[in-house]
Formats: sequence, C-alpha cells, structure tokens
Amino acid sequence: MADKILEFVHTSTGKQIAAALGLPVPPLLKRAKAGYAEKSLANSNALVGASAFGPVATAVVKALNAMGASIKVSADLAGLDGIKQAAAKAKVDVSISQADNGVPENVYVLDVTAAANVADLRLLYDFFNPRLRKVPSNSRIVVIGRPRGDCKDALAETAQSSLPGFIRSLAKESGKNGTTANLIQVKTGAENGIEGALRFFLSPHSAFVTGQVLPVVGAPKGVKVAAFSEKPLTGKLAVVTGAARGIGAAIAEVLAREGATVIGVDRPADESVLGTTMSSIGGIACPLDITDADAGKKLAAVAAQKGGKIDIIVHNAGITRDKMMRNMAAHLWDMVLDVNLGAIVRCNDQLLAGDAFGFNARIVCISSIGGIAGNAGQTNYAATKSAVIGYVDAMAKQLEGKGISINAIAPGFIETQMTAAIPVVTREVARRLSSLSQGGLPVDIAEAVTFMASPLAAGVNGATLRVCGQNLVGA
Repeated sequence: MADKILEFVHTSTGKQIAAALGLPVPPLLKRAKAGYAEKSLANSNALVGASAFGPVATAVVKALNAMGASIKVSADLAGLDGIKQAAAKAKVDVSISQADNGVPENVYVLDVTAAANVADLRLLYDFFNPRLRKVPSNSRIVVIGRPRGDCKDALAETAQSSLPGFIRSLAKESGKNGTTANLIQVKTGAENGIEGALRFFLSPHSAFVTGQVLPVVGAPKGVKVAAFSEKPLTGKLAVVTGAARGIGAAIAEVLAREGATVIGVDRPADESVLGTTMSSIGGIACPLDITDADAGKKLAAVAAQKGGKIDIIVHNAGITRDKMMRNMAAHLWDMVLDVNLGAIVRCNDQLLAGDAFGFNARIVCISSIGGIAGNAGQTNYAATKSAVIGYVDAMAKQLEGKGISINAIAPGFIETQMTAAIPVVTREVARRLSSLSQGGLPVDIAEAVTFMASPLAAGVNGATLRVCGQNLVGA
C-alpha cells in the first residue's frame, strides 16, 4: 500500500502545508534501480579517516577505489597519516578535504579499529562534528570497529563498546534527510570481507538499513572471498519459500536480477500466482506445503532435476495468527510454530542429510523485529522469530566447517498486504516510528537478503541484520 502522506508532503502544496504546520517531512529514499555495479561510487566523494595505519584502513582505501569513489582525507584530522600510509600501500591517490570548503562529501567511512582507550574516541567527534550540518540527502556513513572479544585488554574493549551506541544515535540524527549510518565490526584477519560489506552499506541497495551493527567474522572453512563481479549470483540455484507474492516475490526477483536461477515455493493453493511470478523472472514454480514432513527431500529432488545442488535457500514463508496469550487456542500456537520455525529446521536438516547443498551455500532466514521487541497478541509469532535469531547463531558454528553460511534478516514495518490491513491510525503511527520516518518496501528486504546470499557477504556468518529504517521498537 502506498504511503500517501509521504507522497503528499513532497508535492509543492504538501511542502507548503507541512512547513506552515511544522510537520516532519519523511525523506525520499534513493533505492537501487539496477543490480550491483563495479563502479558504484563513480560520482561520489568519500571522506575517509582512520585511528591508525593498518589492514583495515588499507582495505577501506582499496575498496573505495575499486568502487570508483573520489577519496578524500581531512587535513585537520589526527588520523590523516594513517590514511596516507594506507593509500600509499594500496597505490591509490587521495586528495585533501577541508571541513569548510563548501564541497560536502556524500560518503563517510571512519576506521576506529585501533581505538584502545577513552582518549582515542575523540576521533569520532573530530571526524563528524565539523561536517554533519552539510551532509547531502541520502548520504552514507560507515564506522568500522572491532568486536569486543577481539580486543587486547579491558580498556580497548571498553572503547570499542562505545561504537554501537554512537552509531545508533548518529543514525537517529542523520535519518531526517535519508542518510544512513551503520557499524561494521570486523574480526582481526577478516579484513578481506570489508569490501563486500561496504558495497552494500554505501549503495542504494541498503536505503532502508540504518543504525545497525554488522559483524564480519571471516569466510567459512575453505571458502575464499571472491573478487567483485557484476551479477554475482550467475550460475547459482536459489530456493525461495513463500515466493508467490509480497516480500517473497520481491526476493525472487532481486535474486534473479543478480543472475540466480530461482525455484519459487508456495502453497499449492497459490500455484497460479506462483507460476505467474516465476514466469516473469525465468524461474521455476514449485507448489509445495513447506510443513510437509519431507519438504526438504522434495526440494532436493527438484534441484537435482534442474541439474544441480542448492546454492541459496531463503526461508521466507511465514504466517501470523494473532491472539492474546490468554485467549489463544492451542492450534493457533502449533500452526505458527510449525510454519515459522519447525519447517525451517526440518527442511535444513533434510537438505544437509541429503548433501543437497552446494559448497559455499548460503542460508538466509527471515526473522522480525517482533522477535526482538515482542508484540502484544503475538506471543506465538514473536517466539518463532526470536528463535530464528538463536537458530542462525547456533547453526553458523555447526555449518562453518562445511563451507556453508547462515544469516537472518529482521524486517520492520514493511508495506505489504498484511500491513495495509492494519487500522489507519495505527498504521500511520507505525510508519513514522523509525529514524527514516516511513515504512520499508518489499524490495528493501529483498536487497538485504540478496546481499546475505551473495559473495559480498562472504565474511558474514551467524548474523541477524535488521531492515527497519532503525525502528524505534526493539534493541
């Protein structure tokens, strides 16, 4: 369902009324109109800073150069020498940027992985404070730090622990004009995964992702981080459940856009709609009830008929059966638990037992911010979506040795048939409860899923990424 208020306040009349009444104006987000491009930052000025010269600073400079950005460093920043050394090592040209030169950058990347005490955190202030008044709309901010367990001592861990709170606050300050701010926590030795994460966070593909923390922990055993290529899913066979319409259909479409052959799965009752959706992307329709006891075996058989193993599976299918706990019938509890959780576990177990996954396969599950924050009347749904987060974290440890990655996406308020049925006042309030002051679109979830399913996320495993415009509900 279209956001009529957002559309109206961006008309000439709407702008006048909003200004007269002092109403907030949700930003127009610039979303991707095509697939990933090698020189995605060809028209961007990127300001870069670093707490010290090191492998992260070098990886950042190399990545920005590969994306075609015009890389700038600040003459008044303590971290200038670190970036200059990194640029020299990477054989990349950088130019000096003055905070007051009237030419604002639209990409900001700050490496604070070397921050090891309270004094080192001053770099956050020095880098951002002089520039935030001039940040163009739909700019991108990324801070890079280390995970807490990767620090040399308690003081360094304390310094790194400041970054999630900082980035969440900065995202809330920056969201009014569509700018996003995110944190990458890169494990020592996993620096080769930085470029893929930056390609996502610094692009229109992540328009509705802000205030989030993404751990980059390194590729699974035997998996090498591949150099970037356009249409990175070419030759991959992907399964998407709940693919007939809505978010599932959007996921299938974006996976196909990046080169994947998609097997779309949905209930036999939706076979006609599923067929139409798959036909539009050159995919394969597979009418199947995912709660069938042998659904995983059937999916493996379909993949085998198409000449291969499963490279990607997206567990998107899910249902809600809302009732207050005191009024909930047992069958409503059982139904939601089986569809949203039991089917995922059974399917993956059967695919693993049958050796149906290809090497370097990627599993993506759909959670929800409802599983993080909870919702009255959704104890069954929230339990399953919370369990998915734990499942992904636990399974990552088991699958890493098999060369398989597993991650989750947690959507916030997304414009779908389900949210269109919410009473109008409740719906309008829910839309505005995020730093970007609007609901997301199915394509926003599809873009995040495709990132997790692609080589760009080779260093990401066991993570749950919220796609919610930094919804004010939840952690």
